[in-house]
Amino acid sequence: MDLIEYFKGKNLLSDGKSNTKLAKNKMQTYGLSLIPHSLNTKGENLCKFSTKDCRAMCLNMTGRAGFNSVQQARLYKTDFFVQHRKLFLDKLYKELEKIDKKGNCLVRLNVVSDVDWETEMNKIGKSLGDFKNILFYAYTKNPFVIEANKLDNQHFTFSYSGGNWKWCEKFLKEKTANVAVVFKKVVPSIYNAFKVISGDDSDERVLDEKGVVVGLKYKVPRGVKYTKNKFVVDE
Repeated sequence: MDLIEYFKGKNLLSDGKSNTKLAKNKMQTYGLSLIPHSLNTKGENLCKFSTKDCRAMCLNMTGRAGFNSVQQARLYKTDFFVQHRKLFLDKLYKELEKIDKKGNCLVRLNVVSDVDWETEMNKIGKSLGDFKNILFYAYTKNPFVIEANKLDNQHFTFSYSGGNWKWCEKFLKEKTANVAVVFKKVVPSIYNAFKVISGDDSDERVLDEKGVVVGLKYKVPRGVKYTKNKFVVDE
């Protein structure tokens, strides 16, 4: 597969209407869906703070994303990023420029991956901060990208992994970032003494009040049998 030729005339970003979760947003939303952790052809880890438990229960295969055609499309994009990084970033930046001209919108560059996109853009002398009409948002397990964030148009929600509660508590108390927690049974109103709001009604995390847990109901990935683990709160 000649990935450079393949992506001529094809967009990396997708309209949020094609994604069940992003389609719930009232604001126009665009997403970038790459294959998570080390599932790309070169085995490069795109979720460096992932755990064995979250990889086992990864949402990459939930809903329509479980179809072979969707997985193949994600793999092509991911291999293009891993194998031709500068070309990928240049193309992504140009797509963001076009979107920025259309007016206010949301962009989620990590639909299922966990890449530090500001650091990547810096490699080609660019910044996500260049875009005045785009608000970037992401769920991440990387606490350091949250602490290093200096961009007004970049919003993070920290993800609980089962073993990083000290970071979760820090961000919640400081109101630096909210914390997403996945629940197997019922999403409670309080978790570990913090208020819980629903994260399933929409994906517009930028509108959430600060200092709260974002409760997400666990969705079973296609072809995966659920087993109790630290990533999913099963109480």
